[in-house]
Amino acid sequence: QLKTPVGRGRAFLRYCLVHRQLAESLQLCLLDPERLREWYYARSPFLNPQRRAEILGILYELDGVTFHLAL
Repeated sequence: QLKTPVGRGRAFLRYCLVHRQLAESLQLCLLDPERLREWYYARSPFLNPQRRAEILGILYELDGVTFHLAL
């Protein structure tokens, strides 16, 4: 079922939502600023510390929602 990158990405998002780990998973990905600059354009909100904090804050609030999604 997980033959395409899009399918694997969707499965990862579903898994993170069901296990309430989306914010923490993204936060771990955002720890290395040099690696971020390799993947994102200069105007990306992930490269702006204030915007990044806002996004993570919203995602941590989302951890309070119970998701029942097919994994």
